[in-house]
Amino acid sequence: MYKVMIVDDEKFIRKSIRNRMDWKKFGITQIEEAGNGEEALLLLDTFCPQIVLVDIRMPKMDGLAFITEAKKSHPEINYIIMSAYSDFSYAKTAIVLGVEAYLLKPVNKDELEALLNKLLHRINEEKLNRMLRSVKVDELEQVGILQYRYCLVLSFYSLREEEQGMRISAIVQNQMAQFENCFAYYLRDCSRSGCYVFLINMKEAGREAGRRCGEAILEIMEEPLMRAAVSQVFEREACRKAVTQSLSFLKRKLFCPQKRMIANSPWENSDCTDKRRKMRDELEQVYDLIRKDRFDCVADELFGIIEWLILEINPITLIEEGIEEILVLLCHFPRSPGDDMDINILFHDFKSMDYLLLYETAEEVSERLKGLVRCQLAAVKNREGTDVIASIKEHIERNYGDALNVAELAKKYGLNVSYLSTLFKEKTGINLTAYIEGIRMEKAKRFLKEREWTVTEVALHTGYSNSNYFSRVFKKYTGVTPGEFRELERKKQG
Repeated sequence: MYKVMIVDDEKFIRKSIRNRMDWKKFGITQIEEAGNGEEALLLLDTFCPQIVLVDIRMPKMDGLAFITEAKKSHPEINYIIMSAYSDFSYAKTAIVLGVEAYLLKPVNKDELEALLNKLLHRINEEKLNRMLRSVKVDELEQVGILQYRYCLVLSFYSLREEEQGMRISAIVQNQMAQFENCFAYYLRDCSRSGCYVFLINMKEAGREAGRRCGEAILEIMEEPLMRAAVSQVFEREACRKAVTQSLSFLKRKLFCPQKRMIANSPWENSDCTDKRRKMRDELEQVYDLIRKDRFDCVADELFGIIEWLILEINPITLIEEGIEEILVLLCHFPRSPGDDMDINILFHDFKSMDYLLLYETAEEVSERLKGLVRCQLAAVKNREGTDVIASIKEHIERNYGDALNVAELAKKYGLNVSYLSTLFKEKTGINLTAYIEGIRMEKAKRFLKEREWTVTEVALHTGYSNSNYFSRVFKKYTGVTPGEFRELERKKQG
């Protein structure tokens, strides 16, 4: 499993980070601590962590010096900076060193969890890619993995957080035993939430064996949202192609939410030359608008491209190419100094070839991309962030009755949690949670005056599922209970 090292000269901070996180749900089983860069360097060779969280300002050797030295012998490690200082010079140096993120202290738990998810996803994916690059048919044949001429790949996607690859592997082996001269080889999981890939070798059973095996496992696992996909039959020399095709089919779950077993995707084999040309022509028009500073038209154009690309029936390869092109385009937006680090964090989940597996619907992917577009346009229109705050306030005004929170709003607008909280407080003079509460309380006052609703009904309409908690918040806000407020208003009206 995974190892993490926490490097900070303040013991209290190290313990706080260590104790606040549920590390096991990420598969992180070992955590080591160090009080400065020198101590951390001595531990690296023996502990071998995949992720290091490191403070900048420390005695003996600071965080930036530590990362510089550590990367000479451990370039594979993922480094995350923690600092109480938002100075751009630190962020710029961190970018040059190739750190994964720059987190401001106190470290936000939700932000760190989201970052760990993305990092572990990428780590797993890189392992799979290294494995696939190393596959040599002759060597596999020597150890009995590829005994026969033909093969196919069966892949599964699971929402469960716990490791279950070996359980699935056992069921696969049992199912394949029903067919003569068939067996399955468990390659490895390649996604943070559980994408499991099996190479199935056969002599006579054919693709039907893979499809029936997948359907049987879906039934046995009793996990409604679990999906499976099976590739076509390939000659054994094309095993890498079989893996790619199976994962491509699996990504089709975005467009067929009711289909659990995906055995075919006719769009993946279609010629998309014309569509690719159409996409690039339209993106070139957006580039032209950017060059002319016509940012007032960019959002509509990009949203149209995103909806056409993702919500219509297109090959997965074209969708992935299109998303990459859009992200490159967004990087051409003019930005203030210091925005680079934010962009690095925002785009992180779109930097891996299998990120589409992490989404349940095409609409989720579309909204995520649109959120990034909104964020970048907000930075262009007003470098201070006024426009994005105005959009968020408008959203709260329209949706005050929903389950609003800082994390969901940050996700919607393509911002990290700590940055949104800081920006909102700077622009409004009030923290975001208090602002949401204020909007809800003003709506509650109006409902109590104008509607004959019960206190419970008013609570539900203003986003509170617990009427007792709503009453406590209302009294703290107004100085009286909801019932007392209604009675006072009736007396005023005579």
